[in-house]
Amino acid sequence: MPRGKRVPDAWLVEHYARGTIDDTRDAFEAEFGWRPTRQTLYVHANRLGLHKDRECSARRKDAAQRVARWSAMPEESAWMAEHDHGQRTDLLSDEFEAEFGWRLNRNQVNAWRARTGTQPKGRRRYGGRPRVPVGTERPSKDGYVVVKVADEATVSMSKDNWKLKHVHVWEQANGRPLPKGSCVYFADGDRENFDPANLVEVPRRLVGVMNGLGIEWHDAASLRAVMAMAEVRARSHEVLLSTERTCAVCGARFVPTEKQRWTYTKPPKTCPDCLAKGKKAGKGRKYDQREILALVDQGLSQREVAEQIGCCVDVVRRARRERER
Repeated sequence: MPRGKRVPDAWLVEHYARGTIDDTRDAFEAEFGWRPTRQTLYVHANRLGLHKDRECSARRKDAAQRVARWSAMPEESAWMAEHDHGQRTDLLSDEFEAEFGWRLNRNQVNAWRARTGTQPKGRRRYGGRPRVPVGTERPSKDGYVVVKVADEATVSMSKDNWKLKHVHVWEQANGRPLPKGSCVYFADGDRENFDPANLVEVPRRLVGVMNGLGIEWHDAASLRAVMAMAEVRARSHEVLLSTERTCAVCGARFVPTEKQRWTYTKPPKTCPDCLAKGKKAGKGRKYDQREILALVDQGLSQREVAEQIGCCVDVVRRARRERER
């Protein structure tokens, strides 16, 4: 609002209710010779408790409902699929308006094209920054270097034409894409050393095991050695969790399910049936230590006692330890 000029309250009370906010601005400019902003009129109207009439509110509500939620518009989506041939968005909007009576803006057209993967390629977009050539490098937020590997993304509205440089160098050196579930490590820890001999593929399933070993590596050979140790530990742990065992609650023999093998870091002691009933080892059953010790005195091994009692070996071992104290 120009300095020294004010919106007359009396005029606003008389004229604000009629028409849209732009109609009010036009009438104000014709009356007083200067044009207030929308925010100025909104602030003054709110101070005076003024509102637009119902007819204007209904028109504004109708316009607000013209939001292209393509998932809920099968008829409009089918029309777009048939008539969108990569033409300019304004021309497509003209055809759409002639068919359905309301107009799409450029963002709504681009949203539909991105949703269906029909975004035009090979043509420069309107506005925005100029394209950079293939091979351009830039730093990422994580401290790595990313490189542009293609002029256009294979998936519309994505950035899959940019790759981490160390991953791209590894793929070029090995002649194949990086397998799913793997990552590339800098063997010497230097994120600027892109020598292919310094880049090592590491399965993501071993990353946590490698970090848990607490062993540092400084080159490709030591990194592969740590990977081998992590692989042995992961395989042994998998075998340990896959062997048949005795349920500590019901005494039945069971093999842990895949979900249990992924969930537990230690061998599960409770079978899936008891878990489904809400029972768990150590909470749903108590064992008679005298019976356990009597079987031990008969010369049975801890495993044989556990199988006969229907408990785990830890229960037998704990009973013997308490008697020796």
